[in-house]
Amino acid sequence: MSRPFMLLRRGALVAAMVTGTVATSARAQSPAPDQRERYAPLVLKLPAMARVLSLGGARVALRDADAVFGNPALVGTATALAVGAERYASGATAGQFASSSTIGPLGIGVGVHMLDAAPSSGVFPAASEVLTRATVPGTSSLAASVAASLTWKQLRWGVAATYLNERVADDQARGVAFDLGASKSLPFLGSTVGVAVQHLGSRLAVAGRREALPTQLALGIATAPRGIGAWVDVAGTAELDVRRDGALYPRGGVEVSYVPIEGVSLTGRVGGRRPQLRAEQPFTAGGGITVDRVTLDYGWETLREGAGHRLTLRLR
Repeated sequence: MSRPFMLLRRGALVAAMVTGTVATSARAQSPAPDQRERYAPLVLKLPAMARVLSLGGARVALRDADAVFGNPALVGTATALAVGAERYASGATAGQFASSSTIGPLGIGVGVHMLDAAPSSGVFPAASEVLTRATVPGTSSLAASVAASLTWKQLRWGVAATYLNERVADDQARGVAFDLGASKSLPFLGSTVGVAVQHLGSRLAVAGRREALPTQLALGIATAPRGIGAWVDVAGTAELDVRRDGALYPRGGVEVSYVPIEGVSLTGRVGGRRPQLRAEQPFTAGGGITVDRVTLDYGWETLREGAGHRLTLRLR
């Protein structure tokens, strides 16, 4: 057995073990409900694109159009545009847009993530049950981001600013959050290592109620696709989020792609996570089809009641 194949198999096994152990951690270490629902806005705690969702929400080391939502250091490493939407069990909907490009030495990314969950009445901070029950008081959330990155001292650095808005009935909270990130490419399996401090900013306030942002430190690794035989590629990603209250949230997944002819690929994904929200469950899955520069991705997540279904169209 060749050494590259042995390394690839080990990498795939490690990613699979992460996916499995995340579910065990989720059941064994679930935090108290008030801790799980205490931060706002809700939209910042939801994965933005279908590929990220199907990989358990791991995103801090992924080179993709939606790096603006995960690690600003990676914007510009993949020139692409993506739009998507998700439908939840309650009838709530989410919409996303992201773009990543380069201008000279700078990587530039912009993104918008919106959540609409019956905002005619509600409470602050919004409970994640708005994703699973139509009778729960609702909310609407918006996060609009701009990010920039560059390479310095053999590391890639990035910063992002996000305008936040969460509307509850006739009141709304507004604020600004900042992300700081760094990344580095490694020779082992073509890996990318990423670290980011996410959602730094002041508390949001609605009708006298003040709530902190879901600030966290995210550390992760993602492997580049590696061939097994002539037509199959395997890649994996793993991440650990350390929330501001000290709670640990591992997440990760693997993706396997079948490439029958050049320019066409079919991809399957499976992921696991320790849920940050009470309405979430550990397992996620999905897939995608790529034809030339166009990709359609599907992501599925288990919820305590029903499921969420997300589609993303990416243009490279």
